[in-house]
Amino acid sequence: MALLPPCSETFKRSLQRATSAARAGGRTHPGPQDLLIALTEDEDASPVMQACGVDLMRLRRDVEAAGATGPTTGLGHLLQLAFNEAQLSERTVVTGADMLVELFAEPVGRFLSAQGATRYDALLYLSHGIAKGAEVEAESGEAPYLEVVLLNDPYTPAEFVTFVLENVFGVSRERATAIMFSTHARKRGSCGIFPRTEAVAFREKIQNLAAARQHPLRCALLPAGEAPPA
Repeated sequence: MALLPPCSETFKRSLQRATSAARAGGRTHPGPQDLLIALTEDEDASPVMQACGVDLMRLRRDVEAAGATGPTTGLGHLLQLAFNEAQLSERTVVTGADMLVELFAEPVGRFLSAQGATRYDALLYLSHGIAKGAEVEAESGEAPYLEVVLLNDPYTPAEFVTFVLENVFGVSRERATAIMFSTHARKRGSCGIFPRTEAVAFREKIQNLAAARQHPLRCALLPAGEAPPA
């Protein structure tokens, strides 16, 4: 892997572990299975797997028991995909967590899905710190009106955010684009103030649409106190 994209120091160590494991098995290049095992010790990736409900010891056993599935040309294409995603998120290095996200779409991802983990679970944790099965969304107070606020994340495409705003709130493309850019620039974007019941319904619809598309888009409901000006 001579032409690696920029990687974090912890991920470099994971790549070294994967390379050593491959050579010990008589293979020239590490493959996705070698990498997945190495990521169980990665400081960025292992907490994500645990937040998704993955038993790391079981994962290692399952992958090792399956053995190598055949010759591999290396991890170059996965590294490039991870780097492309990092750049879209305005980050300059690839981490073990980035690579874990890519592995969900590979055949080796079956070892993660066997424990009930999904790419969506990983993205939700990476974006918002929400572990699988965690209780969220409770509102404090009894404000009759709530502000619906989109929360920025590094994985949901801008065009999907615009689509959601147009279809859930019925705003124009121009208004949806403005809210989307505000969400990105300020880390949150206001969709408006609504009666409590209506605001809760909007949030549920947004997050159901996002989950269906496997995007970690979330929104918060903030007490607004009074109705918006007419």
